[in-house]
Amino acid sequence: MVVKTFMLLISLVLTGCSFLPHILYKIDVQQGNVVTEEMLEKLKPGMTKSQVLFVMGSPLIVDTFRDNRWDYVYVLRESGDLVEQKRLTIFFEDDKLINMENYLSFSKDPIKPKPAEARPEPATSKPEETETK
Repeated sequence: MVVKTFMLLISLVLTGCSFLPHILYKIDVQQGNVVTEEMLEKLKPGMTKSQVLFVMGSPLIVDTFRDNRWDYVYVLRESGDLVEQKRLTIFFEDDKLINMENYLSFSKDPIKPKPAEARPEPATSKPEETETK
């Protein structure tokens, strides 16, 4: 009887130790492509795929059935919780950049990312019209 109790106690202690690291410590996981504002500012419509590749690096996802779309995805998890999720989708036509979709999400729901706020278009200066009399 003492041996059974001792064995039961040892198995409970060992089982408890295997769960302990999961409770105490979870590593931070950073996955995907880091995309900075500077990189986004360098992208211009009409750039070739090789130019985009030089600026952005290799995309995380290249669709084999539609080679006109590249996806850059970034996910950061701290202690197992989703902290940051970004997705940039770049579209090409005739190997030229035509469109970008930028999504930024800080929610814990990775399925419904919120669109990033639209960046204001750069102000273009119009030459002042002079009145001739």
